[in-house]
Amino acid sequence: MASHRRAKAPTRSVMTLTATTAAVATGVGLAPSASHAASVTEIEQQVSSLNAQAEQATNVYDGAMEQLANLQKQVANLQGEAATTQQSANKVLAALGPLAAASYRSGSVDPTLELMLQSHPDQYLQQAATMSQLGETEAMNLKSLKMEQARLATLKKEAADRLAQLQQAEKRAAAMKAQIVDKFQQAQSLLSQLTYNQLASFDYSGVSAAEIAAVPPATGRAAIAIDFAKSKLGTWYLWGGTGPQYDCSGLVQAAWGAAGVYLPRTTYEQVSVGYAVPAILQDLEPGDVIFYNGDEHEALYIGGGLVIHAPTTGVQVQYGHWNMMPISGIRRMT
Repeated sequence: MASHRRAKAPTRSVMTLTATTAAVATGVGLAPSASHAASVTEIEQQVSSLNAQAEQATNVYDGAMEQLANLQKQVANLQGEAATTQQSANKVLAALGPLAAASYRSGSVDPTLELMLQSHPDQYLQQAATMSQLGETEAMNLKSLKMEQARLATLKKEAADRLAQLQQAEKRAAAMKAQIVDKFQQAQSLLSQLTYNQLASFDYSGVSAAEIAAVPPATGRAAIAIDFAKSKLGTWYLWGGTGPQYDCSGLVQAAWGAAGVYLPRTTYEQVSVGYAVPAILQDLEPGDVIFYNGDEHEALYIGGGLVIHAPTTGVQVQYGHWNMMPISGIRRMT
């Protein structure tokens, strides 16, 4: 995610680590720099930029992993079909008579077989009486074998192509994973320059207990999706996570999945599902999905001006205000 700053809020943004987590990871007793205020502001801006880059990489990573899973299924299906075809071809080969089997293995076809295997059955029938070297059944078996072998070759080529795509998807996912880890490490290094009190001063959600208590109950499928999201509050963010830990799109996908509504994997895909809703608070309904920062982040609207979302690495699933970041779109899924 790029930033957790709410619209028209003071210049305080959410960092990649909670205060406690950052303190454990980087140490608490670090002294602030001489240019205290400017340093903190600059670090916030840099970390926010790193978060945005990590969020973008995470969406690409999620897409690559989804492609990876689909390709793995395709390869398994093709390999299974190829094995079945191979068994069928072996049975036909075993049923061939000596002359036909010898012709098949040598790669040559007796002129009689060429006649029998031509594409015009009427011509074969007209001349079959004079061709007594092979019976009709044997010739048909040989033709069936060649068809099975052609199908087998096609299946093997398709499987090889899918495996090549699978390797590319794996490399792409690994590259994105490396980028995400690198951005997180850079952000963590920046945060290590701040003291515990400085980290604790940042506004991580800005949502009060009174606001949460005032959220009206949802109904229908939206209530199921929201209840699921609420059950994940406090769960640590995991990029690429689809359960039991989640990234932003994984959480929304799982929440609506619990309500029986299928959503694709990434924010870039989910933003095309359902129908558009104006970015006006009064027009929002519980269960709407709000997309932020060019569709790189998303959250589930629960009512009362609040959302639940999985922010970024090092932060737990939490509440937020519906306009906590620049909104790029809102979709209603049912």
